[in-house]
Amino acid sequence: MANKPTPPAGDDRRIADAELLFRDKAADRHPADAPRGPEVSPGDDYALDERVEPVRKKVEPLPFLDEAPAFRPVVKPAASADSWTREELEPDRRGRTQLDDPDAVEQVWSRGAEWGRTLAVLAAVLVITGAIFAWLISSGSYTLALVSFLAGGLVFILCCYPILISLERPVRITPEQAVKDFYGSLSHHSPHYRRMWLLLSTMGRKSDHFSTFPEFKKYWVDRLTKLRGGRAGRFTPLKFEVGDFRSEKSQGKTSVDAKYTLNVWIRGRQGEGPLANYRVETSLAKGQDRMWYLDRGYLPGDRI
Repeated sequence: MANKPTPPAGDDRRIADAELLFRDKAADRHPADAPRGPEVSPGDDYALDERVEPVRKKVEPLPFLDEAPAFRPVVKPAASADSWTREELEPDRRGRTQLDDPDAVEQVWSRGAEWGRTLAVLAAVLVITGAIFAWLISSGSYTLALVSFLAGGLVFILCCYPILISLERPVRITPEQAVKDFYGSLSHHSPHYRRMWLLLSTMGRKSDHFSTFPEFKKYWVDRLTKLRGGRAGRFTPLKFEVGDFRSEKSQGKTSVDAKYTLNVWIRGRQGEGPLANYRVETSLAKGQDRMWYLDRGYLPGDRI
């Protein structure tokens, strides 16, 4: 078998050195393919050498900025509706609150104050009637027991009359409503004096004729008797009609002045003409319940 020719020693080194393969290709690469660095102009002022500190140029002030510029004030953006306070939504609310006088109406109207005494009387009638009825039944007097039961029921119905004529709440959002509700309480077979008393302000409860509820009730009983003048019976209802009502605007106020006419008729007999005509001037105060109360609880011409 023939021997293969051995390559020279120098060729072995060339074959072993693999770096020569990449060196030849790098030498043949076109200069355009090589990565380029940033081209720097020799005369560029911004070309900085790491060993040279940059030169800071002094900036001269502009001629039109010799004085300090005037800055505009920063305008605060308008707040959203969710962030508004109640005073901002109601500009005059703070003023109204400061004008509110808690002593102007010492007792506001309430259902308990109006019906409290009536409910107590009804409870007493039920207890007394039940006790009498039970005692008569236990003693064997069934006929008397039935009579006592019917009599107690009749008394109970009569005592319910103040409640029946005042089922409607006196809503007095305006001064005119307050005046009409006050005199409307008189237009019944038995006037509701308790409601009238509750619709008066602190000033309205003090006059030359009364300063307590019993005196107030007695005053109106006498006045109604004089108004009837023998032309109607004691339990014949009178009709008090409020007309030509005039007052200043009450919105945002706690006290207003008002003028109105008051005509008094016998109910169902308006054709006979009015019993009396009054021209009333008064003021009204707003209570803590935001309802209106009269400062005058008597008729004109009655002052001593």
